[in-house]
Amino acid sequence: MLDEITRQIEGHTICALGDAAAWPPQGLIRHFKHTIEERIEQGSKGEVDLSKYYQKSWTGAPFTNQEWVEKVGKGHTYQKY
Repeated sequence: MLDEITRQIEGHTICALGDAAAWPPQGLIRHFKHTIEERIEQGSKGEVDLSKYYQKSWTGAPFTNQEWVEKVGKGHTYQKY
């Protein structure tokens, strides 16, 4: 779906930034489609340890969504599917 959306943007806008925004996802999909599909499949089965993909703080300590919610998120969080 992401590839299809980028194809609808590319060449259909008078702003050059439209094309420039479409190219990075297209390249990612072109070169790593198998990896993306594999991770989506693993994620839907709960087989992925998401903690290894968490953003690290500048100090190198693990940073979790819950810490962000408590410090700056004003109680807002994301819904995990």
